[in-house]
Amino acid sequence: MVENMSYWLVPFTQAGLFALLLLLGIQMVRVSREGALAEGADGEPSRSPEIKASRAGKASNSRYRTELFTQLHILAALQERECRNKGLGRPEVAAIVGSCATAWLYGAGCALCNESDRLSGTLAGLVVHIVSRKIGISRADALAVIDELTDSSIHLACFRGGLDGARHWREHHHVPNQSGLCELVRGHTFI
Repeated sequence: MVENMSYWLVPFTQAGLFALLLLLGIQMVRVSREGALAEGADGEPSRSPEIKASRAGKASNSRYRTELFTQLHILAALQERECRNKGLGRPEVAAIVGSCATAWLYGAGCALCNESDRLSGTLAGLVVHIVSRKIGISRADALAVIDELTDSSIHLACFRGGLDGARHWREHHHVPNQSGLCELVRGHTFI
């Protein structure tokens, strides 16, 4: 019985390797065709500087947004953990902490992004996405906090704390206590 199984093992292994080799060839043809389409129909590389600049701009913009998203996600995780460790993770204070976290992270985003992107819809969208997933505040509530930021002294203080905290974090890899979300929530609310 064992000899019979080993007899079939070699042909099945060979067939599997052949299938993988065939799949590799198909993928190489597909990738080369996509490259030819990007170069142009005549096989010559595209000489239009506008197209090259557009491609480079999209790639760098995508990389920039990914880096900003990653930095904001790290800051949100650090602040959430600190708040949870200091007792602000309770359900009864979730709404207050969520709105303050939105303002804080929006301020951090303004500190970390390019000057032209500050106070933009793109930055607001990134912040809302992170806060709604990480903190649990609804998208509508998070957008309302950002839209009405200057109407609340608590949210404005959290925004400024986020600005200062992210600037310090960028150089020193930690957020000072006076700029941390937990201290700002405790100092400006009745929690």
